Amino acid sequence: MEQICCVILAAGLGKRLGGDSPKALATTRSGALIDLALESLASVSPVKTIVVVGHKRELLEKHLATSSAAKGHTIETISQPEQLGTGHAVRCALPALEGFTGTVILTYADHPLFTAETLKHFVAYHSFKKSTLTMLSFTAPPPNGYGRIVRGAKNEVLRITEAKDCNPEELLINEVNSGVYAVDSSFLKPAVESLQNNNSQKEYYLTDIVEKAVKEGQTVCAFPLGDPQEAAGVNTLSDLAYVNQVLERRHIRQLQADGVLFDDPATCSLDASVVLKAGARVGPQVQLRGDTVVETGVTLEGSLLIINSTIGRNVTIKLGSRVEEAVIGEEASVGPFANIRPGTSLGAHTRIGNFVEVKNATLRDGAKASHLTYLGDCTVGEESNIGAGTITCNYDGYRKSATTIGKGVFIGSNSCLVAPVHVGDGALIAAGSVITQDVPADALALGRAKQEMKGGWAATRRAQLEKQKK
Repeated sequence: MEQICCVILAAGLGKRLGGDSPKALATTRSGALIDLALESLASVSPVKTIVVVGHKRELLEKHLATSSAAKGHTIETISQPEQLGTGHAVRCALPALEGFTGTVILTYADHPLFTAETLKHFVAYHSFKKSTLTMLSFTAPPPNGYGRIVRGAKNEVLRITEAKDCNPEELLINEVNSGVYAVDSSFLKPAVESLQNNNSQKEYYLTDIVEKAVKEGQTVCAFPLGDPQEAAGVNTLSDLAYVNQVLERRHIRQLQADGVLFDDPATCSLDASVVLKAGARVGPQVQLRGDTVVETGVTLEGSLLIINSTIGRNVTIKLGSRVEEAVIGEEASVGPFANIRPGTSLGAHTRIGNFVEVKNATLRDGAKASHLTYLGDCTVGEESNIGAGTITCNYDGYRKSATTIGKGVFIGSNSCLVAPVHVGDGALIAAGSVITQDVPADALALGRAKQEMKGGWAATRRAQLEKQKK
């Protein structure tokens, strides 16, 4: 099979992306733009990959030296000192192509959505047609800024005319150029060296090599792109947001194919690093971020935010909950409207209910806190039950202290555990208690103020108030 060399044009400044780094280093949800280009190009097994660099080239070269996406490539960087057009960029790369014989793939770092499958089919088509030059084309209704593919009476490709140089008739053409080419190496060098800048932009257009190939009687083909969104380029922050949306939709479609059920995928958002196992169910308005792993059988009801957390098998996280840097064991239930903060570990079959906040805490298997509770800097033993309104008072204004609750403990509602304090196995805390001392195993602890009864006091008070109104 013919050898392939790839040339990635990556010298853009990217000022409209809001920074001063090379455009190729703009970050998407799946990595830098240059990384996405390298990952897709790896599918055609290039013997060499030439990256044309420019603005702050040292930053891009440093990135390429450590990027995992670059590891499958033999990379050489070539400088384009001036931005004089795409043809000039390729001309700068010609010395690095010296001695290479085969097909040269020309593409751009700021076009990150081409898939590996598309590029493999593109190269196979170029080879099958025995083409000197094959361009990747797609359909885009006018008006648009793409170069038009002009065809002759027999539907043969004649040339590409850049949008700014089109006449009114050419502007109505809807077959356009993506900017990606497969070119025979023997044709590329003389074609690029002959380019002129006789156009409105005074730039050296790479597109002009198409007309040159036609005039020489070379075989020129256009490979139609199945999904036009793959040709999207990144010039603005709006473009970058669109690319991220496309990458996210692809991720979700792949997860659906792998057996993850999304009730309303259009409303869900997840980072590329998120792992969802087959059999999980994701409700509407779910955000999954960072290194989150969701195991099989999990139900995420909806309107959730989960960050850098591991969600065990058959867990249910109910509406309106937030989970960050936590581990939730299998068969657990969280929410609705629960806040699981960093450092939390929930064991199997635990239950965290509505308006419960848990921070830097470990709840052993079967522990429960069902309502209106704060558990911070504490350990709760197996099968213990934390009543509504319970608070672990972990901060004295200067430092945090820990609370330890044994297994099988019952904490009555509206109790305060003032840390540092230990509650032994099987103990019972009466509702409304303030616990400031350790509670032995199997003991009953009461920390209430004594209740007093004053008969008729309320009626007397009401009568006094009525007199004051008169």
